Amino acid sequence: MLDLTVVIVNYRCWDMLSKCLKSLDEQTVPIKKVIVSDNFSNDGRISDFKEQFAWVDWVEEKINGGFSYGCNAGARLADSKWLLFLNPDTEIPSDCLEGLLTYCDKNPNYNLISIKQINSNGENCFPYGVFPNALNVLGPLRSLERNIIRRTQSKKAMNSNSVGSPDWISGAFVLIRQSDFKKLTSWDEFFWMYYEDIDLSKRASELGMKRVLLNDWHCVHNHGGASRKTIDITILTKAEVIISSHKYIQKHFKGISRLLAHTLVFGSTFIELSILSVFSKIKRGILKKLLSYWFRVKA
Repeated sequence: MLDLTVVIVNYRCWDMLSKCLKSLDEQTVPIKKVIVSDNFSNDGRISDFKEQFAWVDWVEEKINGGFSYGCNAGARLADSKWLLFLNPDTEIPSDCLEGLLTYCDKNPNYNLISIKQINSNGENCFPYGVFPNALNVLGPLRSLERNIIRRTQSKKAMNSNSVGSPDWISGAFVLIRQSDFKKLTSWDEFFWMYYEDIDLSKRASELGMKRVLLNDWHCVHNHGGASRKTIDITILTKAEVIISSHKYIQKHFKGISRLLAHTLVFGSTFIELSILSVFSKIKRGILKKLLSYWFRVKA
């Protein structure tokens, strides 16, 4: 049996969750514990799933406290050497986890571990990135940094070797020893959705913990399982990307860098959404939510 606890946070992602759980049940070696932390889906479907997947430990939250909240709730029930935080819209090949854990047990210097993620078309999802700073806080600037200044962080370089060393790894698949997770004192629930994985990697970096991408293993990641179900959810989650970027800046930046980064994010987002709102209901909804957040924070 794999000395592993898998923690999955779910919010109305039932069809993809079913595929994910079946893929875990089909691993060549059984997993010690699989925990699904349901963030108050409140749609009447959890009872059927608890019956269908009776081997899963279910945590039923009374609120939707966000991704970090759900991860921490599940992790509190873990009693294994290894923890795997996994998105419900992923599928794990049957021979993946046995070989992966055997390899990682032989490499104690690997602390936060991810693997290659591909979509249903076999295309690489690139589940990693460089840490935001005041000069690269906008996406296009980060791309320039990766491809010109820090070429070892480029997509080409990161995928050319069996082991890559990105600044941060995606929260869709995070493998970590329980001892290391305790050193990090859990996921930060200040982040409701998005940037919590960058924050976790940033805190790991500050403690000298190594983040790695292992390209010899992969999983399928069908993005947007919970974040694009309806227009309202799409608006909420896309606005949360910007809100979380401000939270990350507030937590990790200081002085003039913090002010500059906040200003760049606000300015570029406001201009873009103001123009596109004329043509898009979704963009209007995102702008409305962000204006509410910006004015509330300022006040």
